[in-house]
Amino acid sequence: MIHSIFFDIDGTLVSFRTHAIPPSAVRSLKECQARGIRIFLCTGRPRILVQDFTLPQFGNLHFDGLIAQNGCYCATGDGQVIHQSVIDPRDIQALVSYLKDHDPFPVSLMTSEKVYINRIDQKVKDLAAFLGVDLPEVRPLETVREAVMQVNIYCDEAMEKKMMQTVFTQCESSRWHPHFADVTPAGNSKRTGIEKILHHYGLERKGTMAFGDGGNDVSMLQYVEVSVAMGNADDPQVLGAASHIAPPVDDDGIARFLNSFFLHL
Repeated sequence: MIHSIFFDIDGTLVSFRTHAIPPSAVRSLKECQARGIRIFLCTGRPRILVQDFTLPQFGNLHFDGLIAQNGCYCATGDGQVIHQSVIDPRDIQALVSYLKDHDPFPVSLMTSEKVYINRIDQKVKDLAAFLGVDLPEVRPLETVREAVMQVNIYCDEAMEKKMMQTVFTQCESSRWHPHFADVTPAGNSKRTGIEKILHHYGLERKGTMAFGDGGNDVSMLQYVEVSVAMGNADDPQVLGAASHIAPPVDDDGIARFLNSFFLHL
């Protein structure tokens, strides 16, 4: 019996086309909660980019908890923070030094309250438009004094590998878009975020379900009992990690899968 469902946001719960949760998914999630099933957001977004889920365009859903920044931030639905993890300041210092000594490229730092970026190019603009979010604040990275929970590096996979070996020695990376990679403190992932939530609520892994579509969803899809990849997912690792494939988000994928699996609306 399913007791908890974890949802990635972009490309899973929220359409890249409309930047909103399809009405069919809103109805299904409300029905899940009416049946006593907890629903959680599990995203690579920072917390500050999830606050808009109180708006009507997101169905006025009230989630039972939030896993943000790929497991670095976990909180209950009423805002109680149950886990936070930050990047070792030495890695941030190494990043600043690296960018001074090499041709700089866009890098953003995510704190608990803000997102800063060193420069904005067309890739950054395209990604913001793709997600339907505002551009980050431009600021020299060496002036950021707050603790950093996640870094986004706008580079290809070869550069990502080099950066992880030489700069982010206390971190790990994941990628759900060809333009950039998420860098988080080692030992944090969507899977570990789910573990923190389950431990807080005294829940077992058995009875968990998750929906995802990107590379940073692989860890949670491999962990939960019932794992669902969206039909719009094109990463072989994502599809291979899932026990089920739902229709694409824009084809009412969430609702259609939940209805066929157990809601039967």
